[in-house]
Amino acid sequence: MKRKAVCTCIAMIMLIYTQSIIGQAQNKNNAQPAQSKNIADGYGNVRWGSFYNDVKPNVMGRISYTDEKRIIVTKDGELEYRYGFFYAEYNQTNETQQPKLFYVIIQFPYIALDDIKKKMVEKYGPPTGELVKNNQGAYVWDSESTAIIAWIDSYEKKPFCRKITYLSKIMAKDINAYHTLVFSKKEQEILKQIQP
Repeated sequence: MKRKAVCTCIAMIMLIYTQSIIGQAQNKNNAQPAQSKNIADGYGNVRWGSFYNDVKPNVMGRISYTDEKRIIVTKDGELEYRYGFFYAEYNQTNETQQPKLFYVIIQFPYIALDDIKKKMVEKYGPPTGELVKNNQGAYVWDSESTAIIAWIDSYEKKPFCRKITYLSKIMAKDINAYHTLVFSKKEQEILKQIQP
């Protein structure tokens, strides 16, 4: 039970941090949130909110680790994919909930930011938001249902990327509602203070 609480807490911190990045990036542009083109309602052959058992046979690469309620990790050469699921342990109806696809993270060896950004712009258009300082931060591509975040790291004073997050905005709303249901007001305040 303790491990599940920690996993839930980590997921909530990731959600809060990701929403913060998206919000700050959009606020920096001081405009109505723009929409990127060609962004799917999911990743690859799976849609956001798909059940674990439907996602598993459709992942990219070869499965290297699974936790049937939380994550599927796959590898394809130097690429690592993390399919993250939302699983509501507690619900008001006491009916069994199945884990639903919430995010996909792709990790790879460092690639120059210009190369990654060029490919992303070709596929999704210009970023809808950015929060970059001292060669660190993120570029965001945003649609009605999906946010894509290219994370930027500084290495030898140059910007590189080694991780891209695809996130369901609709599932994020569901998780926020669950967060309010499960955590007390004091616990929610602590989670917000933990946010980077």
